[in-house]
Amino acid sequence: FLDGDSCKQLLGILDTIPNPQVGRAIAVLLYTGIRIGELLALRWEDVFLEDAVLTVKHTLHRVDGEYKLTSPKTQSSVRAVSLPAEAVELLKTQKAWQEQRKKDVGQRWIERGAVFTGIYGEYMNGSYMNATFKKLMKDHDFPDLHIHDLRHANASLLINMGVPVKLVADHLGHANSRVTENIYAHIFNATKAQVSTAISQALSPCVEQ
Repeated sequence: FLDGDSCKQLLGILDTIPNPQVGRAIAVLLYTGIRIGELLALRWEDVFLEDAVLTVKHTLHRVDGEYKLTSPKTQSSVRAVSLPAEAVELLKTQKAWQEQRKKDVGQRWIERGAVFTGIYGEYMNGSYMNATFKKLMKDHDFPDLHIHDLRHANASLLINMGVPVKLVADHLGHANSRVTENIYAHIFNATKAQVSTAISQALSPCVEQ
């Protein structure tokens, strides 16, 4: 996964992507940890900028060549996700950009209510998002990652910051804490090692000067 420093570097190069929507979408994925299908299904009616929260109610699937909104695979995936201040600003920028885009294309705009769209309002293609992300990674000498790895990066950052596993599980939409612990076992093991080291240092005998 990308560590904290790598994530900061990533955020610093997103404006090099020709399509500004994709840069903002990648940043929102990193800040929220939602799945790519959940992001592409996200509608403005599910985003509450004043309250700094979005609700995940759908995911986007391609069936027989057509994009369709479906319910998330599990009940726990339907959830509210708190938005950091940076994500709120990104979404405000996206909303203003989209409103201008609607004016520019006029009647050609397809209104689906989606937050991130194709050039005429249609659902954004997940494969296009991933291909753009992987090209960005390659161009800037990052590891060869899939866009879904941004979700893992978000989770690992939360765990390393000491956020309780139950809150991380709820945030990610996992069925229970055990799922989170199993997926990120290596990270939890590393943080546990930090705890044991910290208590050892705290209780070590003082060295007389």
